[in-house]
Amino acid sequence: MSEAADKQKRIRRGALAPNPELWAALEQGEKLTAILTEFYTLAFVDPRLSPFFRDVTKQRLIEKQYNFMYEILTGEPVYFGERPRNAHHWMVISDELFDYREDLLAEVERRHGMSERSIAQWRALNEAFRKQIVKAKPKPKKIPGMVFPLEGYEKLVLSAGSVCDDCLCEIAEGQTATYHVRTGKTYCDGCAVKYTKTIETAVAGEEEADDDAAD
Repeated sequence: MSEAADKQKRIRRGALAPNPELWAALEQGEKLTAILTEFYTLAFVDPRLSPFFRDVTKQRLIEKQYNFMYEILTGEPVYFGERPRNAHHWMVISDELFDYREDLLAEVERRHGMSERSIAQWRALNEAFRKQIVKAKPKPKKIPGMVFPLEGYEKLVLSAGSVCDDCLCEIAEGQTATYHVRTGKTYCDGCAVKYTKTIETAVAGEEEADDDAAD
């Protein structure tokens, strides 16, 4: 474990501290997978939640959320995705919608035999991120020392490993990745071409239209 990861593990407190009790209730991940699978199956067809998932697969979300929960509950540094503030930076989510999502998740947890104590612990974990997720308008993504615009693509040298949101191949620490500044979707060099090319083509088309209008 790196020094940075070890420090992150040691400083977590409250609802975000490692929770062996909740991890055991989730059967060391087996029940977590079942709950997340049912929850996202429902969310993907829910008229209020599904618009947030148009550009990502259900399986990808399950895998990312599993690793996120695994890291928080065990303290092991296995999650390489974005933290909630940046992952949700483009989403306009009200307190009421946040609660709606939590209530849906709790219903799924009950169907899988989770105790009310365990459900409350999971809810408290999610509640710790409410202030980062709930907002009236999109916010720029922030990385220490940098603020990014809400649209377009940028390149970034990864300080931790990640996975391409298109081909699902690994992007190693130190490699350059391309990501969409609003959605946060990250692409390897091979997949980035088709996305950035689409933007370039659209821009070129707009410029040609402007030239024609000027003639």
